[in-house]
Amino acid sequence: MADELYELRNQLVLGNFQGAINEAHQINPSTEAQRIERDVYLYRGYCAQGNYQLVLEEVKNTSPKDLQVVKLLASYLSSESNKDICLTTLKEWLSDGVSGNSSNFQLIAAIIYLHEQNYEEALRCVHATNSLEGHALLVQAYLKIDRLDYAEKELKLMLEMDEDATVTQLARAWIYSAQGGDKAQDAAYIFQELLDKFSPSPLLLNGLAVANMQLKKYDEAEKSLLEALEKTPKDPDTLINLAICSSYLRKPQEQITRYTNQAKQVAPRHPWVQNLKNLDESFSRNAARYK
Repeated sequence: MADELYELRNQLVLGNFQGAINEAHQINPSTEAQRIERDVYLYRGYCAQGNYQLVLEEVKNTSPKDLQVVKLLASYLSSESNKDICLTTLKEWLSDGVSGNSSNFQLIAAIIYLHEQNYEEALRCVHATNSLEGHALLVQAYLKIDRLDYAEKELKLMLEMDEDATVTQLARAWIYSAQGGDKAQDAAYIFQELLDKFSPSPLLLNGLAVANMQLKKYDEAEKSLLEALEKTPKDPDTLINLAICSSYLRKPQEQITRYTNQAKQVAPRHPWVQNLKNLDESFSRNAARYK
C-alpha cells in the first residue's frame, strides 16, 4: 500500500516547510488517523515558519491530542512568557498514561525538550520509538551531548529500517559531519546529492556549508549560506554559520557583528547565542577585576 504522506513527510524533514504546507493542502488521506497525521505535519510546518498564531487559533481544545501538542509547541515557541506553563502542561500530559502513547506526541514533546536543552527528557520521550524520524531525533540528541557512539547505534537501526529514506541519509550526513576529518567530505556528498534531488532548503544548504567549512572550503560554504539567507533571511542557523564563516574568510568585523546581532535578535534562546552571551559576561566580569 502506497504511503499517502510520503511526500509531505519528506518535505518536512528536508526543511522545505512551505513545500510541506502546500503538499498538506493538496492531499486527502483515506483514513482519519492519516488525516490527523497530515494536520500534525501541516501545523509543524507553520510552527517552523514562525506562524504560531495561526496554529494557536486553528487547533482547538477539542482537537485530537496529537494536534494539541503541536499547539503547545506553537505556544512554547511564540513567547518566553509561555515557557513555564507549557513545560508544566507537557509534563502533566506525559504522566497521564494516555497522551504520551502516540509517536507524534512523543516526537513533539522531545522537540520541545531539545529547545530547552533538556536532553535527558528528550531522550526519554523517544527512547522506545519505532519511527525513522524518532530515531533521527535521537541521533540529534546524542550528538548534542557528544555521544557519537550512541548516535551511530541509532543510525545503524535506521539503516536496517530503510537505508534509502531521506531522513536516514540526513542522519548519516549529520554523523559524518560530527566525525569530521575525511568523513566531512562524505557528509558534503550526501548534502549535495539531496540538494540535487530535492528543492534546496536552508537545512540542506547549512549542512553542506558546515561540511565545507570543516574541509576549509570557506568560499563554497559562504555561497551556500548566502543562498540559504535569500530563502529565509531570519534563519538563526544561517546567520550564525555566516558569522563563523565570515570570520574564517577574514571579512570586516562589522559584517561579522551584523550577522551575530541578527542571530541574537531572531533567536535569543539559541544555544550558540546563549553561549556567546555567557562568554561575554564572563569576559566582562574578569575585565572588571583589572580596572
